[in-house]
Amino acid sequence: MDNYPSWAAQVIWYEIFPERFCRKNYENPISSLDILGTTPWNFSKDSAWEIHPWTSDWYRRQPYEKENSKSLKINILRRRYCGDLNGIISKLDYLSELGVNALYFTPMQYSPSLHRYDGTNFLHIDPFLGDNALEDLKIISQEDFLDFDNAAWTSADLLALEMIKKAHSLGMKVVFDGVFNHIGYNSKPFQDVMKNAQKSEFADWFLIDWEKSTKKNLVYQKFWGFVKEMPKLNYGCKKVKEYVFSTLKRWLKPIVSGTEFEGIDGWRIDHAIGVPLTFWKSANAYVKTLKPDALFLGELIEPLEVIKPYLDEKCFDSVMNYGFYFSLLQFFVAQNNSISALQFDKLLRSQLKLLNLSSNFLAMNLLGTHDTERFASYIVNRDLKKYSSFAEFFENSHIEDKKYNSRCPNDFERKIQKMAVVFEFSMVGSPMIYYGDELGMWGANDPDCRKPMIWPELSFEDEQILVGGRRTKKYDKIEVNQNIFDFYKRIINFRKSNIEVLSWGKFSTLYADKEKRVYIYERTLKKERIIFGFNRELEPCSIEISLGVKTVLKNVLNGTKLDTDNFGHVRLTLEPVSFTILSQCE
Repeated sequence: MDNYPSWAAQVIWYEIFPERFCRKNYENPISSLDILGTTPWNFSKDSAWEIHPWTSDWYRRQPYEKENSKSLKINILRRRYCGDLNGIISKLDYLSELGVNALYFTPMQYSPSLHRYDGTNFLHIDPFLGDNALEDLKIISQEDFLDFDNAAWTSADLLALEMIKKAHSLGMKVVFDGVFNHIGYNSKPFQDVMKNAQKSEFADWFLIDWEKSTKKNLVYQKFWGFVKEMPKLNYGCKKVKEYVFSTLKRWLKPIVSGTEFEGIDGWRIDHAIGVPLTFWKSANAYVKTLKPDALFLGELIEPLEVIKPYLDEKCFDSVMNYGFYFSLLQFFVAQNNSISALQFDKLLRSQLKLLNLSSNFLAMNLLGTHDTERFASYIVNRDLKKYSSFAEFFENSHIEDKKYNSRCPNDFERKIQKMAVVFEFSMVGSPMIYYGDELGMWGANDPDCRKPMIWPELSFEDEQILVGGRRTKKYDKIEVNQNIFDFYKRIINFRKSNIEVLSWGKFSTLYADKEKRVYIYERTLKKERIIFGFNRELEPCSIEISLGVKTVLKNVLNGTKLDTDNFGHVRLTLEPVSFTILSQCE
């Protein structure tokens, strides 16, 4: 795999949402002024606000939230729990012990929002993620915005470099989120345009209809056509391109006072479709000159035929694999609207066939992200809606949907979750864990998928309030699900123990039922062979498969052995809603 970051095919990803991962700075000076200029817009600087208690009941409004008489949804979007870099650093040992070895961080750039996808300055880490925010804010405000390559290194920036160094020392790669389709409403370029209109030195940074614009109403292109706080950048502007290239370089090859520090190992690019393909091709080429094995991963949620040119033209090494995710949901999760094993197999093969080989190996396979429902909650609500695209997830927020069940998943639903995790960890591409899934966290889609991490040393209030503010008689305890955690550790260790065959091995279907959800396949590489069998039906099944050669198989789960006949035939029995893993004995 020349000119490709082959390491990305052999990792186990872990996504961290910094605002909700871990908090260590309990003297954070953030105030209501610092969260203006983003959704929700209908608040003044004088509206009651405070840092939200980490361990509180998610759907219960705190006293300060009751004062403003706004809806629960509006208040949840306004909350800040203030996870920070020191909190992340303090948990790197936990992540190492869990077994993950690649960290993907959602944006950490300076921003007023909880998600930071409306960054006001790409070059700097949000001062409120550090431990000297007021001084950092002063430094940022006083520097020349357009002197990209000489931007100061704030204390938060340096703390991020410390985090990168420690992660590397523990054998973990680090990838940052690049949000370059747009910039934040509060950014200096956009505020300058708001003030000076066409006389602004940043006037050509944005896509503005000057004929329709007035002094009080600037008509500009926005992310997704309507997100006010995210004005789209104009890639016909040379300075915009220079700004993005400087950002890519700053964090891949950081140089502080003449000394080179350890940089990140790649970029995940948000909403890649919003920027011209030709730009991404040049950006990826530039990244490879800085660090030949750096990963350049695109968030491309469109149909495969739209994604294909971005990979064939080497704009990106691979993608966040939403196609994998939506196919998996239809097979493992959906009940009334499910697809058969044969249909599932065809979906998987169409993707593997359409994308180039290296992109398949480097794909980031997922069961959920900061933009989707928690996987466990999707199982609880598996027949509420039929999803097959990202847009449907985004549009259908469940925070006020009284049909949505936000309870803790039961044991049967956890069985389905485990099946899907095994599938994710067995397939071509690298598996990703969304923070907290390994601890059993649940929640509806954005913003409910962004609850604070349930660390075992913390004592959380029971969840007594459900979606829409309804009370429940049965309280859900918020605590670590030890059974799920142990399962994740076991499957992580299994993947790492068989990393060559599961990273590079051939994928072959052994049985795909035409009507039922019974699916058996193998991964093979040289003399290694691992067979995976899944029965998502509610009754047991017995299936004969042919391996073409007489051999002995070992059940990875219980250690028992299974002999084929002289022709390589063997019968597998699968209990309802179960899986099996068999390895070929040497």
